[in-house]
Amino acid sequence: MVKRSIPWPLHMAVIRLQGAEELEYVEACVRAAVLIEEGGEKFKEAVNAEANRLYKSRFMVELNKAKNTWHQKGYDDGVRDGKAAGYDIGSEANQIRYPCSVCGEDMILLPEGEDTKAAIEFLKSHGWRHGHCSETSKPRG
Repeated sequence: MVKRSIPWPLHMAVIRLQGAEELEYVEACVRAAVLIEEGGEKFKEAVNAEANRLYKSRFMVELNKAKNTWHQKGYDDGVRDGKAAGYDIGSEANQIRYPCSVCGEDMILLPEGEDTKAAIEFLKSHGWRHGHCSETSKPRG
């Protein structure tokens, strides 16, 4: 038979178990082995539970990041599309259409366009004014 020594804390745990459950030393050692095995399984379960919790937590963080990215993209796309639609509506409302004197197709005067500036100069140079201004004042050039 080979004599082995066990660490003091383990020896004291076996002695406490022996006293608590009124066991012989060998029975207390067997009981300690069973408890250690059960504790090992509980430890594994606790480790797995913590790993799952951390995984789910990380998963939720990544899910929320993705969701926020898509929300921001949707917002940015909506703002861009809204601005474009607003510009189109504003351009349509602030344009003047008139037929070309040669081909008859619509010509469009847009605010701040070169054609618009030329048309304004032409109208001013030919004395265009409000109807009520024709009666009360001279044209300004």
